[in-house]
Order: sequence, then C-alpha cells, then structure tokens
Amino acid sequence: MELALLSRRLLLAATHRGQPLRAQQYQKQQQQAAAAGALWRRTRHRAEAPSRPHQCCWRHTAATNPSSSTDIERVRNIGIIAHIDAGKTTTTERMLHYAGYTRSIGNVDDGDTVMDYLPAERERGITIQAAAITFGWRGTHQLHLIDTPGHVDFTVEVERAMRVLDGAVAIVDAVAGVQAQTLTVWRQADRYVVPRIVFVNKMDREGASWTRCVDDIRTKLGTRPLVLQLLWSLERQSRCPLESWIDVVAMEKIVFDIAHDNTGATVRREPITPGSDAEMHAAAAAAREQLVETLAELDARIVDVFLSAGVDGNHQLVPAEELRQAVRRATVAAAACPVLLGASYRNVGVQPLLDAVVDYLPSPADRPLPAATVAGAEPRKKSGDSAALVRLDPSAKLVAFAFKVIVDPQRGPMVFVRVYSGTLAARATLVNGTRGGVKERALKLLRMYADEPEEIGECASGHICVVLGLKHTRTGDTLLDARHPTLAAKGAARQQQQAQRNHGSREIKAAVGLQLHGIDVPPPVFFCAVEADSPQDERALAEALASVELEDPSLRVSADEETGQTLLSGMGELHLEIVRDRLVRQMRVGASFGAMRVAYREMAGAAASVAHEYAKEVAGKPARAAMRVAVEPVGADGEADNEVEIAAPAAAELLPTVGGSADPARAAELRESIRAAVAEGVASALFRGTVLGFPVARTRIRVDGVRFFGADVSTPAAYRACAAQAVALAFGASRPALLEPVARVAVACPEPHVGAVLGDLSGVRRGRVLQLMVPDPSGAAALGSADRIVDAEVPLSAMLGYSSVLRSLTAGCASFTMEVVGFGAVTAQQQQQLVKESQGSY
Repeated sequence: MELALLSRRLLLAATHRGQPLRAQQYQKQQQQAAAAGALWRRTRHRAEAPSRPHQCCWRHTAATNPSSSTDIERVRNIGIIAHIDAGKTTTTERMLHYAGYTRSIGNVDDGDTVMDYLPAERERGITIQAAAITFGWRGTHQLHLIDTPGHVDFTVEVERAMRVLDGAVAIVDAVAGVQAQTLTVWRQADRYVVPRIVFVNKMDREGASWTRCVDDIRTKLGTRPLVLQLLWSLERQSRCPLESWIDVVAMEKIVFDIAHDNTGATVRREPITPGSDAEMHAAAAAAREQLVETLAELDARIVDVFLSAGVDGNHQLVPAEELRQAVRRATVAAAACPVLLGASYRNVGVQPLLDAVVDYLPSPADRPLPAATVAGAEPRKKSGDSAALVRLDPSAKLVAFAFKVIVDPQRGPMVFVRVYSGTLAARATLVNGTRGGVKERALKLLRMYADEPEEIGECASGHICVVLGLKHTRTGDTLLDARHPTLAAKGAARQQQQAQRNHGSREIKAAVGLQLHGIDVPPPVFFCAVEADSPQDERALAEALASVELEDPSLRVSADEETGQTLLSGMGELHLEIVRDRLVRQMRVGASFGAMRVAYREMAGAAASVAHEYAKEVAGKPARAAMRVAVEPVGADGEADNEVEIAAPAAAELLPTVGGSADPARAAELRESIRAAVAEGVASALFRGTVLGFPVARTRIRVDGVRFFGADVSTPAAYRACAAQAVALAFGASRPALLEPVARVAVACPEPHVGAVLGDLSGVRRGRVLQLMVPDPSGAAALGSADRIVDAEVPLSAMLGYSSVLRSLTAGCASFTMEVVGFGAVTAQQQQQLVKESQGSY
C-alpha cells in the first residue's frame, strides 16, 4: 500500500509539468536524492571537511510520511507570511523545486506557479487564497506549508492559517524593510504565539540593506533578531554579488554557483579559517561573538557551555550544534527570531532557509498544549473556569479543528482540518460540537498539493488534511470523536438529538462537548448590492453566494428588509471585485452588481430609556412581556463594541408552586431562559440601527424591570420580540449618530508631488495628516524613488477609487497602503447628506 502511494506521488510530481516518467526512473532519482541529502548533511556539519561541490537534487520526498507519534518530532506545520510583493510565492516555488516536487521553477510573472493556481491569482500576480502543500526535506522531515496572501483585504486567510500553524517564515523585503502588512501579519502571529523565522529577501535589488532590516525587526516588530548569516560578496563588490554567504553558526562559507547553474541547485560549503581568508574570518568571528552574547541573555544552557572547560569563554569554540540548539530553544519560546538572507528570484538562499525551518521551528510536540473549554461543564472550584488541555496523543479520542472550507464543483465541501488529538480515519463518524452536536461522516481524507489531492487512509495528531463529506461544518468548528468523553456530559446527548433533528436549520445551536478556541473574523467594511439578471438566474445566484460565503468567513450575504436587495459585504474593494469576477466568470452566474459602498455603524447620540410592553395574540394564543430598556453612548474613538447588561426577574417572582411546595430549580431554569431570550432580542435589534439600518456600535444597553405574566403567556418568543422592539424605540429616542470606518493610509511619493497629495488627503478626502516622514536613504529605492511618506487617517468612504486618483496626481510615481483602524463620528451635515442619498434624493 505504501509503495503504491509512493508511486502515485512520484507520478504526480513528474506529470505536474507535463513530463511523465517511468517508475524505474523515479526510483533512481530517489536514490540520488538520498545520496545528495546525506552529502549535504555531512558537508554542513563538518567544518573540517574538504571543499566539494554539492548538487541539490532532492526529489519529492513527501512519501516519507511521519504517521505515528514516534515521528511527530519530524513534522513541521509552517506558513509563509509577509507584505504583498515581498516574495512569498516566489520563495515557496523554490522550496518545492529544491525539495523535488517540481521539475522546473514556477514564476509569478509567467503565471505557472503551483501555489497560485486560481485564474485570478495568475492574472493579477498576487495570492488571493491560502494554499496548502506537503513535501519532504532531508529525506526525513515532512513539511505542511501554507502560502498566505499579503494583501490586507485577505487578512482572514492569514488569521485562520495562524490558528493552526506551529511556526512561520516572515519574509521581509530587503529594500522596503518592515512594511504595513508585515506589522499586521506579525501581530496575528503574536496573537497565537507562533514562533517565526525572518527571511530577508530581494538582497539582489539596488538599495537592499539587511542591516536596516535587522533594525526594523528589533524596533518595529519588537523582537530579538538572531543574525545567522552575513552577505559577504556584496560588501566586497565582487562580480557576482550573491555568490558567497557566511554561515555564522557553522563558521562556513556558503557558495551559490548561480553563474553556471541558474537554478540555484549547486551549493557548496567551505570552512572559514584565518588562513583561507583573514578578512572573512574576522567578520564571521565578530558576528558569531554577537550571536553568542545575544543567546546568553536568553538561554542559560548556552552560558554553561560557554563557561565549560572545553570552551573557556571563547566564542569561536562554542560547538555549532550547541548554538543550533540554543537558537531553537529561543525561537520555540518566541523570545527571539533567527534572521536569514536570500534572493529567491535569483534562486539564492532557499536551501539554508529550509534547513532553518527544520532546525529551529517547532514540531507539534514542541508547542504548548492547546486550551479548550467544555460546553455545559461545571466550572472548577479553584480556577473558576471549565478549561481543559488537549493532549497530543494519536491513541486518544479525536479532537480536530476545521480552519478552512473550499467548495469543489465535483467533490463538494472540502474541509481543511488540523488534528490535535487522536487519529482521524476515513469513513469515521464525527460530532460537530460547535453546531450543537450534529453528526457528520468523513467519507474520504485527502492530502493537498496546492490544487492536486491525494487520498490517504488516516491522519494522525499533529497533521493537516482535507476531509470530504462534511455537510454542516464551517470555519472555526471543533470536530470530536462520536465517543468523546465530554459528549457524555449532562444535557449533551439531548442537545445532540435536537441538533440532528434540526440539522437543516440555519439557527446556531448551543455548543456541546470540548470546544477549541475559534477564529476571530473582522467585520466587513465595504458592501455592494447584487441581483440576478433574470428570474432563471436567481436560484443559481443564491447557490453561488452560499458557496462563496461558506468558503470565506469575512464575506457576508444579507438582505435589506426595506429595499429587498441582496447585499454582499467584504473587507475591501479588491475583495469584492475578486468575488464578483468569480461569480460571473468562474461560476457563470448571470448577475449585476451595484456601486461599492462603505459599511457604516450607528451609535446612541444621548442617554434615553423606554418602558415597553409587548402584548399580542400569536396563532390564537396570547403572548405578553414587559421591560425597561436604557441606552447611552460609550467607548472611545476606534472602538466598536457594545456593552449589554440584563437584569432578569427575581427568582421569588418566578417561583412556581406545585401542590403547595416551591421548586427553586425550576425557577432558576426559567430565569435563565428569560435572560437568554432577552439577550437574543437585544442582539437582533443591535444588528440593524434606526438611521440607515447599519449595525449598532459603541452603545451601552441596560435591560431591567422585566415582568413575568405566567409561563403560558410570557414565552421566550414574547421576550425576544419585546426586547427587540424596546431597544429599537430607545435607540430611536437617543438621537442616534452615524460612525464611519477610518483607515490609516501611508502614501509614498516623490518630493515634487507631496503638496498635491497633502492637499487631496486633507481637503477633498477629509483626512488628518499625522506625520510627514523621510525614508532611510539606504532604502530609498524601496518605494520607487519615493522621497517622502505621508502618514494620515482618512475616512474609508473617501478612499474609494483612490488608486486611480493617486496615479493622476503623481504621474504614476506614488504608491499607498491602507488598513482600517477604527470608526469615527460623522458630522450632522454629512449624516443628513448620507440619509438623503440613501432615500434617493439629493
């Protein structure tokens, strides 16, 4: 069975470029790859070995599949993160080539990359959707790699990748340094405490400065850089400025023979000694001393080695393997990050980067155990919570996390999962605890190679795979073994049965069993109307919108109750443009799209309160509820959260008597159901304000005076309706105001055009200029001959179509980045104008 899977992997690797090979040729290449890998390891770890060329010809070694707990130390779940155009996909394509997955190197400009396989990605030359692939390195390690987008509109792809990764490679442009989206993805990695390696790319570009990048890493990213390589030949102004690098850890010279082998596969290592090159040895010794001193501040064990009898305080005598272990401990603890150099487009520096991934980034066994909560469990007496830790044990009951969904026209929903505990087997019965315990059947398991699947029989803990057959699973759901102990908790079985009966309902059921932490999805800030071109297209449009909404949790499809329009909300102009192209071109749906609009928010303008009673006859039965609701503005600029306080009726008022005896348990249960119904009513009212129907933000809502008229009359439905109406009345009486999203904009432009850019931002676009910066002269080429950087906060609505306006103002010499940072109040005059526009009058 394993031999058959190996042959198929090899066939996929060869035919990916349309060049089929026979099995005998593959076996010969595998033997050559193993020999080459052994040679690389020998020359890498033995500084005294004689210099000899090394041909990096590793083949597709994903067949060496670590499938048990004994091999989990050799698994790496990593992601590639960076600002847009920093070289993520270019670097990934070189990794695949040197690992033997591809026979030729794919390039973004040529549109033949493995990872960017969507037509829109190849046309635009950017990554839109995170893609996963599995390959081997050194013949012993298995890497699950996710290539993430760099554009801010697709930041949710980075968010859900970070949720399941054990390590990441952050790529920094050697010319531009740390950029806006670099900070964003770095913060996302910080949120999940993901260890990182920094790869300073594009060292072949004019104006590249790795020393400035190291300063940016220290000051802007707030971490300790561990410089492991030096670029030697550029400083010496040699003919081929990328030919020689210094490995500070091994005290070796790495030579990339790109002059004779433009694929970058020919690499050799030579020991650095005072006799071979005194100047190079001095530079390497100084860098090694700095590395040892930095590690001594972070790792106590390297201090013991440094002071041991064999070293005697000599930085050059610290064994290379001890240094590697110290760097690994500091990286895994997220106390520092190794820094490596390269030029992926020139095929330089990628093999040492892969070695660093294996040497320094953690395996699933090195990561802290993920914390989870048990829905419905009694809180612990000491800690006061119901938290639990998920053990990395392939023999335990299954706990898996769904972090991505792709809808395939032939296969249906393809759910990407990370297995945290137990072993996921094909045809297994699973329970979706997040969806109330609905049962699912994992029909098939796949391992993805970008867009090419391979069927596998099982997926052990610590690995990533794709599951077919899950109809109700969404991004962020927790999947459990049907016999998981937490599903036997009180009330869990009843909720499972109810969820199974109502599995077709869109209503979110209460979670059951063990629950892993989900994914935080930012709210959309742009929206547009979409409608079918004809009645025949309505069904196809509804199905297509359901598919794209299932795939992308940052995309929202809603209906405007007043106009009856279907609204499509997303993270930005490019985001909605990509979705529109996919609906029309890929799914071939006949639909028309309205103009792009900004998603505002509404807030209470002043304190107001309303006492409201709901009395209505529903289906011949009376329904009655009453309460008092007070609203007031709250929160500082930039914040958008609401505060809700609900005071349920007192237990004495609800205490029923049966046969003259009280039932406190029944009263407590009834009180909790009333509180839950009121909370649902408040939430539904806050979803739609009274000015323009946008969600309510920055408002405090207090509910008290809740009255109970009897169990037959005061039903949960009555309380939901009463709360929604009361909140709407109170909010309408508070003179509500509109809030508009505000973006932080950085415009890089030449000196002659600064005046025009400043005037446009502060005047036409109602922006507030924060500072005017002068970039580092050594990196001036980073921004396309930019002499100034304008940092401003601008209303997002004023940034619609700014790309074309900026090109006109600066003759195409400027560029900008933008990120939504919060919400700001609009003036009364602007609010009146927006209301008139929404009503169709000007």
